[in-house]
Amino acid sequence: MYKMIKKMLETVLLSGMVACVVQPAMAETQLVDKIVAVVDDQIVLQSEVMGQLGLAALNQGLTRRDLTPSRVKDLFQTILDNMVQEKLLLAKAKEDSLVVDGERIEDAVRARMKELKTEHGEVEFAQKLQESGVTERDVREQLRQEFRKEGLRRQMYTNLTEQVEVSFRDIQAFKERYRDTLPPLMSISHIMIQVTPSEERREEAKKRAEDLLVRLQKGEDFAEMAREYSDDTGSASDGGDLGYFARGRMVPEFEEVAFSLRPGEISEPVKSEFGYHIIKVEALSGTEVRARHILVALQPSQDDKAKAYKEAVELRERILAGEKFTDLAKAHSAHKETVGQGGHLPGLYTPDNLPPAFASALPLMKLGEVSQPVQTEYGWHLVKVNDDRDAMEEIVKQERLQELFEAVLAKTRNRLYVDIRPPELGME
Repeated sequence: MYKMIKKMLETVLLSGMVACVVQPAMAETQLVDKIVAVVDDQIVLQSEVMGQLGLAALNQGLTRRDLTPSRVKDLFQTILDNMVQEKLLLAKAKEDSLVVDGERIEDAVRARMKELKTEHGEVEFAQKLQESGVTERDVREQLRQEFRKEGLRRQMYTNLTEQVEVSFRDIQAFKERYRDTLPPLMSISHIMIQVTPSEERREEAKKRAEDLLVRLQKGEDFAEMAREYSDDTGSASDGGDLGYFARGRMVPEFEEVAFSLRPGEISEPVKSEFGYHIIKVEALSGTEVRARHILVALQPSQDDKAKAYKEAVELRERILAGEKFTDLAKAHSAHKETVGQGGHLPGLYTPDNLPPAFASALPLMKLGEVSQPVQTEYGWHLVKVNDDRDAMEEIVKQERLQELFEAVLAKTRNRLYVDIRPPELGME
């Protein structure tokens, strides 16, 4: 029901929990903050690095047992190196008089904050910040710094792009180099075959929802019914309570009905992609509504799953027989975000940031290969590691740009005063 919370919010909220992961792994010595690096006229504090280390540990799922002294030192050094690179980026941007428009940054910050509050709910957003010891000003400042660095990085890449040319021979050499293994950068496409419940299953779900509605109309308690019968595991234990939410957080069909009801009213079954909802509005507050719901989910049968799998297998056979992946993706993929692009997923991927759903299949593949059907919660997918000229040219160009970017920063480092100082981690 809820959209994903943006990564930036997760990072900020996690920062309030850093001490729970990193500090217990250290000795009980009271650490004194100190400067661990100087780049030109910029400094890096040990506390800043430790904050990023804690976030990295939490994001990687590392426990106290995992954080051995040697592991912490390795992580600390990696993060410190990255922060020094960021300082070099800022110094180089200053040398080149690169400036990111301040008003554009503020517009981006305002838009992201609005997005975060809408997705997470203003009340819950404020509570999370309070629990984590982080203020809204902290969030805005972190967003501001990230947008500024990203803007400078894009400007530098744009300037360097003019120095990068990719020939047909370069592309062929790249493909030959990675003939038997995945390259460090990949372009990926996919075809998604959705498992669609049969009409019989839909009628069964609708009938169950109608039966529950009859019981509610006879006076049975909505919250108790939700606890016993709702298929929404996220809200069932709370009696179906979804709390307050504004427009844009729920699927359109749900919102249209929820915002049309008065407090105390119960809806007829509302059909959405998830199934049938019975909605009860509890209260209104400004532009937000508080509601409960009982979800009767659409559950595909084994025959429905088998039918989708068979379709995925048949499409793969057609691709292997010579039909174009992009043409079949446009005609058959159920993934709305990529169907118009022939299944092409935006951006480039590294082995470390592959889409989680495909992470098990991709490492076993090669350039140009199409996977066996891969199952996810959304259905069956055929995944391709793209090897067409456009994809290869983009990858080779990005590889060259990164090399050139790092070389520029290395020259900048040689010209500037850079002092890396040993940290005092208190872990000996």
